[in-house]
Amino acid sequence: MLRHTLFLVLLAWPLSAQQVALSLDDAPFLRPSPLLAASAQHEAMRKALGVRKVRAILFVNGVNGGDTPEGRSILRAWGEAGHLIANHSYSHWDLNWAEVSLEAYEGDVLQGEALIRDLPGFTRRYRYPFLRAGNTSAKRDSFYAFLKMRGIGIGHVSIDSADWLLDERLRKRLEKDPQADLAPYRELYLKHLWACARFYDAWSRQVFGREIPHVILMHSRLLNGLFLGDVIDFFRDRGWTWIDPDKAFADPVYALFPKNLPGGEALADAVSAERGDQSFVKSWRANRKDADDLLFSEGRLTERMDQLGL
Repeated sequence: MLRHTLFLVLLAWPLSAQQVALSLDDAPFLRPSPLLAASAQHEAMRKALGVRKVRAILFVNGVNGGDTPEGRSILRAWGEAGHLIANHSYSHWDLNWAEVSLEAYEGDVLQGEALIRDLPGFTRRYRYPFLRAGNTSAKRDSFYAFLKMRGIGIGHVSIDSADWLLDERLRKRLEKDPQADLAPYRELYLKHLWACARFYDAWSRQVFGREIPHVILMHSRLLNGLFLGDVIDFFRDRGWTWIDPDKAFADPVYALFPKNLPGGEALADAVSAERGDQSFVKSWRANRKDADDLLFSEGRLTERMDQLGL
């Protein structure tokens, strides 16, 4: 009964004071793109953030163009504009893959850091590709020790998203029809992010017993080159405040080293798994009356895209 009452209180908790920081993964992501080339995507994102006075943190891969003259020029422009540059590994390997040894993974992480440490805005923070922190306790804990020894913070995520899924659909549509209507993609994207924010905010409140400053995971992609300004405005219109990533990461929850296995995932998920209680997701799904509230799920998002013909 107490758990049910607490859940209802969490659902009713106002979000008017909520804070969120922006992070963009897989930068600079130089894959050929319809409509906007990669450099134009980045220019559009920086302009949208500059006008709105929002600071972002970019998590960089070498294999996504970070190890090219064009990629380094793009990243330098971000740093010179006041944004943060952090490590997302060189090769974007998954530490949960059995074939990826700890030694190889650590070397890849160091290679990724070497690529960006001379750039303006460089910060010693690491985000796991796929948010996966190890398929065995030995891998997980040994890599934790590796990070601690080097004074590298984890680039934890409190709000996960699947913006990359919508970006893939948008790219395919534009490749076939460069004049395709962008409005349905924008509308669904905002609904998806809002569903993710409300879901993870409620889950975080249950897990940590308080409101935390959030870090949302989005991607360096065409989708955000087109709609990042709309995302910032959408959250502000709903009472959320965009804050500096350093301010969010200063909260003690971002210093955690969760002991869940397999390791990783968004913070609320990881800590719930560590505690052996992941009942929240089932309760959230059961109590949602609006189908849009379930769009945090990759499966539900894919279903909606199929229904809309996107």
